[in-house]
Amino acid sequence: MTYIPRQKVIARIPNKFEAITVAALEARRLNERARMFGVSLPGKITTLAVDRLMDGKVEYYDKKERARLARLEKEQEGE
Repeated sequence: MTYIPRQKVIARIPNKFEAITVAALEARRLNERARMFGVSLPGKITTLAVDRLMDGKVEYYDKKERARLARLEKEQEGE
């Protein structure tokens, strides 16, 4: 089992449960694309997904933050 430093993951996504969900979705995406193209990925897919998350290669949008920014935009347009 690979050691994953929690601080690095939480630096990207503060909620650790949300980080696990994002990493799992990335692992699914990587697995699906590997099967689609018939490619064998080096190492465990979950480890690759977490590494990509820590490196900032996974796009992540917090729903609450996105809604807050949308509200601020609307308020600024109305002024």
